[in-house]
Amino acid sequence: MENSKLDDTTLLAIIGLLISVLITVSVLFGIAYFYDIRHSSGVDTGACYTKTNGA
Repeated sequence: MENSKLDDTTLLAIIGLLISVLITVSVLFGIAYFYDIRHSSGVDTGACYTKTNGA
C-alpha cells in the first residue's frame, strides 16, 4: 500500500504545529519566571499578624 503525499504533508504540519506550540509555551514560561524573580519583593513576616491596640 502506497502512502500519499497528502498524508506526509499533514503529518509534517501537525509535528511542526506541536513543536511551535511547545516553543511558545516554553518562552512564555521563561519570561514569566524571570519577571517573577526580578520583581519579587521580600516576604515581611510581621505583616502576617494583625495589629492590636494596647498590649
